[in-house]
Amino acid sequence: MRIHAPLLLSTLAALVLAGCSSLQSTNSPDVLYDRNAEAARSLQVPPDLTDVSNTEQFVLPGTSGGPVTRNTLLPQFSSARFERAGQQSWLAFDTSAEEIWPQLLDFAKKEKYLIEKTEPAAGLIFSQWRAASAVTKGSLLQSLIGGDEEFSRIAFRLERNGAGSRLFARSQSASEAVVTAADSAALAWPAESHDPEATSALLSRLLVFLGVNEQKARGIIDAEQARLVTDDVLVITTGSGRQLVLQRGFKPSFNAVLSALETLDYNVTSSDDGVGRIEFLDGETPLVIELAPQHVSEVRVALTDTGGRRLPDADEKAVLDALLAQIA
Repeated sequence: MRIHAPLLLSTLAALVLAGCSSLQSTNSPDVLYDRNAEAARSLQVPPDLTDVSNTEQFVLPGTSGGPVTRNTLLPQFSSARFERAGQQSWLAFDTSAEEIWPQLLDFAKKEKYLIEKTEPAAGLIFSQWRAASAVTKGSLLQSLIGGDEEFSRIAFRLERNGAGSRLFARSQSASEAVVTAADSAALAWPAESHDPEATSALLSRLLVFLGVNEQKARGIIDAEQARLVTDDVLVITTGSGRQLVLQRGFKPSFNAVLSALETLDYNVTSSDDGVGRIEFLDGETPLVIELAPQHVSEVRVALTDTGGRRLPDADEKAVLDALLAQIA
């Protein structure tokens, strides 16, 4: 029995088309997101994740609770929004530029940016140029690698936008030759950021900072709770005394504390990152530091004598404040 080729081809085409239509059913995991996508089966979301309050939004497991925590990502509030178009990102505010300007300066201070100049009339803020490495001028290594090291700085531009305002940021990069040239002042607002993702991260931190300030103004959180969210390292007071809090992973926190002790010329007698214990001498007094992870991005550091007892307030404060200043 012979089958004509045209008939065979048309039959196969019909089968293929039928198969394709079955793959695009509403029960398919690969639903095409077109105008009929709303007919697709709903996501199977666990019941406890279907109704999340504003204060719980994006909170990761392991936090200590409270109205706002370090692990609350990009808290949403009505007066500010993060916007992005391609490689460019900015913050849009419903409030005037005059209201945002002092908060922007507070943020720059918190981030420890050394301000080179401000131009309030133009809404511009420039940080000082910072070398890409910690190599000091005049060292042997600096002589070997040459004198054209890359420098970077942060720039903000605040502009009016109708009844509100918009804030742009740039991460600017230049060679040492350009930075130290007599006409380096000509390096004004750059058209683009040399690191768009770093700029977006900077704006995200600013958005969190402004959101926390708004929560403080409304009386939702106090100053210490706000510092737990915005500060990378801080000293807090608990019922059992003072503690140094590092918003980092356990291993980086352990290394940072150990390095700070050595830089401060304390005599470290033993250290064990397996249990988070460091023993050292303050003069001739043996002391113990114990690091306890709260979750993956927070470690608390307690200071005691070798018997596990608290130090006198003044001594405890002096050591922890010295570590804070060194690590921060």
